[in-house]
Amino acid sequence: MEASEITEIINAINQSGGLPVQMHMVSEQNWEQFGITVFLAAIGSILMVYYAFIFAKPLFGAVQSWIKLYRIKSLMGRNILLVKHTQQDLFSASMIDSGTMYKLEKAIKKFNGKPFDLILHTPGGYVFFTQILSRIIKKYPGQVRALIPFYAMSGGTFLALSCDEIHMAETACLGPVDPQLGTLFMSGSAKSYKEVVRRKGRRASDSTIQMAYIGQQYSRTMERMIGELLQSKIADEQQLAEAVQFFTSGDVEHSYPITRQELESLGLPTKPLDLLVKKYMVDIVNSGMIEGVYYI
Repeated sequence: MEASEITEIINAINQSGGLPVQMHMVSEQNWEQFGITVFLAAIGSILMVYYAFIFAKPLFGAVQSWIKLYRIKSLMGRNILLVKHTQQDLFSASMIDSGTMYKLEKAIKKFNGKPFDLILHTPGGYVFFTQILSRIIKKYPGQVRALIPFYAMSGGTFLALSCDEIHMAETACLGPVDPQLGTLFMSGSAKSYKEVVRRKGRRASDSTIQMAYIGQQYSRTMERMIGELLQSKIADEQQLAEAVQFFTSGDVEHSYPITRQELESLGLPTKPLDLLVKKYMVDIVNSGMIEGVYYI
C-alpha cells in the first residue's frame, strides 16, 4: 500500500468522527543528536565506574593488608601484633602515644601468655608512653620477638630492645633513643640544650636552661632503662656500657640509622628477618590502609 492510499484512509476516519489519527513520515535520522546522547551516556558511565573505584579502593586495600597479615601469622607460626605509623599531616603525625599504649596492652592481654611477634614500623613517639609499653612487654610471660622490616626509630627502638629477640631485614634499621625536647617554637635533643647552656652560660634564656635541666633528667632515666634492657642481651660489661652510651648520648643525630651490622659490632645479637615477611610488609605499607595497632 502506497503512502497516498494510507493518507486517504486516515482522512476518511477523521472525517467520520472517529479517533483523530496523525502520521508523521520520518524521512531521515537525526545523527547529530544521537551522537551527543551516546557521548553523554558514555561519560556518565565512566564517572560512575571511577567513583565506584575510589569508594572501593580503601576496602580492597584493607582486605589485602589483612590477608598479608594472616600470611605472616601462618609463616611465623604465632600471633602477630603490628604497630605501623606512616601518616604525616601538617599539624600532626602518627606515632607512639596514649592510643598506641591502650591498644597494644589490650592486644597483649588477648594473647594469654602465648608467644607473639611484634612488627614495628614506626618513627617513635612520646617517651612516657614508650616507657610504659616497654614495661608491659618485659613483664609478658611468653616470648616476644621484634620484627623490623624497614625501621623502628627512637621509641620504636626502645620497644624493640624490650623484646626477647630482634629480627631485622638486611636493609632495616633502629635508631638512637636520646631524649628529644621542645615546644611549638623550639626543639632539640637533650644534649643540644646542654651544649647551648655550656656555650652561652648566663646569657642563655630561662627556657633553654629549663630544657637543659629536664633533658638531663630524661637522659639519666634513659641510660638506666636502656642499660636494664641490654643487660640480658650483652654479656660483656664494656660492650654494654658502650652500647648504652651509643644509644642514649646524642653523640650522633637522632635519625641516625643503626644497621644490623652496627648492632652486632655493639655486641647486640640480631637475627635475619624472613624475606617473605618483608615482602608482605611492603604490600601492607603501600596499601596505606592499616594504620596504628592491629593484632591477629
